[in-house]
Amino acid sequence: MGTSTNANGEFSFERLPKGRQTLIFKSLGYQTYYTEVDICEKKIQIDILLEEEMSSLEEVVVTNRENPAIRIIKQAIRHRDENGSKIDSYRADFYSKGLMRVENLPKKMARAGAEDIPGLDSTGSGIIYLSETVSKISFKKPNKLYEEVIASKVSGDDKGFSFNTAIGANIDFYSNTVGLWNGVISPIAYNALSYYNYTLINSREEDGQTVFKIKVAPKRDKEPTVDGLIYIVEDSWEIYAVDFSLPGYRLQQPVLDTLQITQHYAWNHKDQRRTKSFQRLDFKISFFGIKASGNYMQNFSNYEFVKVFPKGTFGNTLTKINKGSNLLDSAYWNFARPVELTKDERRDYALKDSAQAVRKSKAYLDSVDRSKNKFNPLDPIMGYSYQNSENQIKIEYLGLNNVTKASFNAVQGFTWTASINASVGAADTGSFSNLRNDFQYGFSDKKLRFNATYEHRFNTKNYATLALNFGNRATPFNDDQGPLPLINNITSLFFKDSYLQFYQREQVRLRYTQHMGVPFHIMLSAAWANRSPLFNNSNYSFFRKERNYVSNNPLAPTNYIEPAFFANRVLEAEVGLRWAVGQKAVDRPDATLLLRDMRYPLITVRYKQALNLTSSGMSYQLLQGSIAQSRQFGHFGMLSARINAGAFFNAENIPFTDYKHFSGNQTHIGTTSIYDNTFLLLPYYSHSTNKGYVEFHAEQDFKGYLFNKIPVVQELQWGLIAGYHFLHTPDRRPYQEVSVGIDNIGWGKYRLLRVDYVHAIQDKASIPGVVVGLKFLNILN
Repeated sequence: MGTSTNANGEFSFERLPKGRQTLIFKSLGYQTYYTEVDICEKKIQIDILLEEEMSSLEEVVVTNRENPAIRIIKQAIRHRDENGSKIDSYRADFYSKGLMRVENLPKKMARAGAEDIPGLDSTGSGIIYLSETVSKISFKKPNKLYEEVIASKVSGDDKGFSFNTAIGANIDFYSNTVGLWNGVISPIAYNALSYYNYTLINSREEDGQTVFKIKVAPKRDKEPTVDGLIYIVEDSWEIYAVDFSLPGYRLQQPVLDTLQITQHYAWNHKDQRRTKSFQRLDFKISFFGIKASGNYMQNFSNYEFVKVFPKGTFGNTLTKINKGSNLLDSAYWNFARPVELTKDERRDYALKDSAQAVRKSKAYLDSVDRSKNKFNPLDPIMGYSYQNSENQIKIEYLGLNNVTKASFNAVQGFTWTASINASVGAADTGSFSNLRNDFQYGFSDKKLRFNATYEHRFNTKNYATLALNFGNRATPFNDDQGPLPLINNITSLFFKDSYLQFYQREQVRLRYTQHMGVPFHIMLSAAWANRSPLFNNSNYSFFRKERNYVSNNPLAPTNYIEPAFFANRVLEAEVGLRWAVGQKAVDRPDATLLLRDMRYPLITVRYKQALNLTSSGMSYQLLQGSIAQSRQFGHFGMLSARINAGAFFNAENIPFTDYKHFSGNQTHIGTTSIYDNTFLLLPYYSHSTNKGYVEFHAEQDFKGYLFNKIPVVQELQWGLIAGYHFLHTPDRRPYQEVSVGIDNIGWGKYRLLRVDYVHAIQDKASIPGVVVGLKFLNILN
């Protein structure tokens, strides 16, 4: 029987048998301490002061030929698979506690936080998350898991469920690469000697076995490696404990300052093997002046090793949280938790549990609503919001605050969009209704357009959702495949290059979606639409005023009279299926949370039937499919690939609005973090087709695997990226792009840029180009 201390060194035993017992105290870097106590009805307080361990290398043979630490590490590497296999299939009891606190928020945020978040003081410091979980886990290497959560507790939320489950708890240094972000190289990986330096600090006796304490340090600072101590048991060469740290820049995670990993392995007398008994992750993060820290402490006990699990143990559900697991009282938790709460944690539970009762009262909710619903004379211009917290109703009007939707294009001129939105229900769980209304006015075409979408989510178990969209809007021919409006604003006003071309679409669309089991998602859609051509109404720009914009006809950029198509009406029916192969779920009583398994692809299939009401000759069918996958290959980086294919049927005479348009780029500005579904230099409409098509995208992000090995260059923390893009349509020769780029460009924590050099190849011609990636613009997409 064992327990762990909290951060203050406090511990408790609630279930020791009565009588005389021997307590053994162990801590990394300190001498083991033994004491005997008499267990009776009364509580006993024991104060222990551990002494630092003494260096002892008498039995270690040191020669000039080999560093003794290297000899020990080589043995650990040689026995790594054998020792790892000893704990590859088991059941166990699991306890986890997660805590996160913020420190010194910026002044404005601190004032708001002190009002809205219990536990924060006037400086914006305090605990913002505290939660505990008790569960039973079944685990089989490399990553099969089933967890049944018996108890879940969240500070300040008596109906909440903890997020700190056993998912992600398998941090295994017996693996070559430890699964943290891009992958961390284990100090006993097969190739560890190429990445680490080792120093033998001392050795000590533990239960009749010699334990070596070895310091590990990376040979190159920017590699995905750890600093710290590893303890190895002589003869068996098992891991006894680890105490590692690594800065965030080694993982190319700029928000992360440091991550500390501590693990203890206890001797299992029954099964004669060492098992992980304790694991703690401490982290510090900072970004935009916000500093936070936290830890996740995990305790493993009562191991039962299983040779063969019953069929069906491991399925689509990783974690099942039992109903009522969040309703257990303090008596249960005092008995079940293996680690004593700290004074701050006890205070946080008491403060937030009492504050919750107040904050849920009708009087408090009404007072908050009265304060936030106050009307200001500027609200009709700037925007206004109304809320009824008790009934979960919110209405908001976005006036000038809706600045991100302001734009300019040659068809409408300058536009302004006012939005009125309303919602009923909780956005995260249960049923939820949302109504979005956009009123857009074009100052050059002098037209007011209205577009509304009503969406109702029935539940958060299968996320069945019914949506109705109606209204009219200026729709790009390559809807969602062209440049961001912000980019088009700049290219138009500054360079007189407008890449957005529109047609008028009036429509009524009904759409239904839901998950089918865990890996499948279906979509059904039916729509009526009236499509009509639009023409340029503005030639305004800041510069190059003598030039004209291209026409609004993508097929004839210099023809300002002829439209790309003639007005027509259509009925559209569409069905789609998405299969996330290997997808898993967290099954909560109130919701199902889906988790992609990146080792497997995402497959989609869509079929569309369009019945043209103006001319039967313009009716058609379209079948499309895609396979996409991004997979991490340890510290070698991530490969992202995608295949899109489709075929039109009976589509010889369809209007240009219904063609397949491809995601091109003529702005030389990239707006996504990876280019696995877009071309870098392809003109937007050069390959539009009403026939079949096949496109392929692949991008290998080496992260720092190559650059980290080059002196001086490694200090820049850049990553190398190589890409290939291919497009085939029946009427054109294959179009190809080959690219090489540098990612993670920036300074300090702000690394939001990438630059790619691209060669576009078609008809034996090679066109070079450079694309500058502004990854932060993706939030505007």
